[in-house]
Amino acid sequence: MERRQVTGQTLAERIDVSPTSISRILNGVSRPRQGTLSKLIAALCTSPEEQQLILSGYSGLPDAVDEEPATTTGVGNISAAELDRVARYLELKTFSIDFRESVARTLSVAGIMFESYARKGSVVTDFLINGSIRTAIECKFNVNRDWERETGTVLLLKQHLPCARVIVVVPYHNAQTQAFADHFSAAGDAVITPGELVSCLKETP
Repeated sequence: MERRQVTGQTLAERIDVSPTSISRILNGVSRPRQGTLSKLIAALCTSPEEQQLILSGYSGLPDAVDEEPATTTGVGNISAAELDRVARYLELKTFSIDFRESVARTLSVAGIMFESYARKGSVVTDFLINGSIRTAIECKFNVNRDWERETGTVLLLKQHLPCARVIVVVPYHNAQTQAFADHFSAAGDAVITPGELVSCLKETP
C-alpha cells in the first residue's frame, strides 16, 4: 500500500469492501476471501512478483485465522459462501496452470528437452526429462497443504513411471517446503523454486 500510496479507506472503496474488513485483513485478523484477494491483487500489484508476495502472505496465515465474513447474497439456490468456494477453486486452478506453464518456459528457454504429461498407465507427471538421470518434475503451486499426498506421489512416480528422481517445483519456500525438502533430499529428490531448477538439472552428472 505504501508503494502505491493508497490508504485503507481508499483501498476499501476501490475493491468494494468495508474499511473494517480491510483493517482486519491488513492486520492479519481475517483471511481474505477469494474474491477479495483477487481484487486486492488487481488493485495493488503491477508485476507477478508483487502478486506472489500477496499470495504467499495470505496463504501462509495459520488455519486459526478466520476468513472475513461472507455476504449473505447468493445467486439462485447457491449461497454466497458456496460461490466464493467455487471462485477460490477456479482462481487456484488458474494460478496452478499459469505456474506450470512458467516452469515449461523455464525449461524451454534453457534448452532442456522434456516430455509434457508423461505417463505410464494411471501414473502421470507434469514433465519428464530423459537424461543421464531420468527425472520427473512435479509443479506444486499450493505450498501450504497436501505434502503427504506429494510424498506418496513421489514414491509412485519413482516406482511406476519409472524415474530415478523427482523434483517438486514450488513458487516460493516456506517452513513446510523446507521441511519436506530435507525429507526428499535424503532419497535423492528435491523441492526447489523455478529459479533453482535449471542449475539443479545442470548439476546432474
